[in-house]
Amino acid sequence: MSIFKKCQLIASAFAPNYTFWDVLIANKYLLLPWNWKKLQDGKNIRKFERKFCEYMGSRWAISFDSGRSSLYAILKCLGIKDYDEIILQAFTTVALSNTIQWCGAKPVYIDIDEKTYNINSDKIEEKINKKTKAIIVQHTFGNPAKIDEIMSIAKKHNLFVIEDCAHSLGAEYKNKKIGTLGDVSLFSFGRDKVVSSVSGGMVITANSELGNKIKEFRNQMPYPKKSLIMKQLIHPLITYQSLKLYYFFHIGKIIMFISTKFGIITKAYTKEEKKNQKPDNFPAKMPNALAGIALYQIKLIEKFNNNRIKIANLYKEKLSNNVNVILPKSTPESKNIFLWYTILVDNKKEFIKKALKNHIILGDWFPQAIGPIEIDMEKSGYQKDSCPVAEKVSSMCVNLPTHHSISEKEVEKVIKTFRL
Repeated sequence: MSIFKKCQLIASAFAPNYTFWDVLIANKYLLLPWNWKKLQDGKNIRKFERKFCEYMGSRWAISFDSGRSSLYAILKCLGIKDYDEIILQAFTTVALSNTIQWCGAKPVYIDIDEKTYNINSDKIEEKINKKTKAIIVQHTFGNPAKIDEIMSIAKKHNLFVIEDCAHSLGAEYKNKKIGTLGDVSLFSFGRDKVVSSVSGGMVITANSELGNKIKEFRNQMPYPKKSLIMKQLIHPLITYQSLKLYYFFHIGKIIMFISTKFGIITKAYTKEEKKNQKPDNFPAKMPNALAGIALYQIKLIEKFNNNRIKIANLYKEKLSNNVNVILPKSTPESKNIFLWYTILVDNKKEFIKKALKNHIILGDWFPQAIGPIEIDMEKSGYQKDSCPVAEKVSSMCVNLPTHHSISEKEVEKVIKTFRL
């Protein structure tokens, strides 16, 4: 093993998807002045939408700057208004609850299945009333939810079903791609997603009337400011090299700290979002420069996901006899793409500290029912103890890395943490 390989950080987060080609694409827009005019509008956007349609087999694919903007457009175009109620699972992110509240609606939380981390479909109907307008189905960590059961409930009560596929691009349920089974779906291309263009989102639907509405709504949005786009393009440059040099005289660690501390690179959540406030640049279109990165990565979806499944199977094989670990269960008749391999442990903090001593950063998406940890869950409409399974899982979950950069030797190093 080379000295640089020994200095590399093993992490489940920090944008592990980036490749050398993503760095080159980012550099093309950052370093060549004649490309600065193509930061916002350009051919990459339409090309990426067409490629996404081809991959998903969908009629409509409309791009946005984020999954949040995608959901906002969906809710607005479905006619969601003040005091309407939207059902979603706990064990989720403030990005969803914020967006629902910014439309004037109320998020209504349902507890999850402890084995799959997805919404417990048996508990949905008890929360449906005259104000309920839609159900958001989150396919957590790439594990498809029981979408057919949820569609039956929605049909019975005349509700829209919105698939949240932020974690599950390429996953399948009963041989059909996740995202093609609800009324409308949203995807995210954030830094830790299946396809990562630093920031980005997509809406797909088979409903032409709805698709046309969403496209027209999107066309009225601005692009992100060029200064923000350039800051986002710096992200692959810094993280790609920092992860490789993280413990080489701590150079990578120092670069990451300075870049985050002084706002050289953007964070996953803005200060406003953590306070349940709408950011100034929300909602927005997907910029051309970031679409260029996504356009390259979409070619690698199957390669990335096949590796995730292979790594997940290694974890399953090597941890199956460990009595201190509870392994995840996939939804029957589904293809789970394992964005992470998420296990449950009693002494979560201890395991994460042990791993850190071995140069491994394990994720814990999230340590509370609605993440990230800095938010006030009450402002997100969540009442403590209302979803006990979600609270239990969030206190125990640890995300093991499955990304394309991790090797079988590194998997073994991760597993050793659980043998100590």
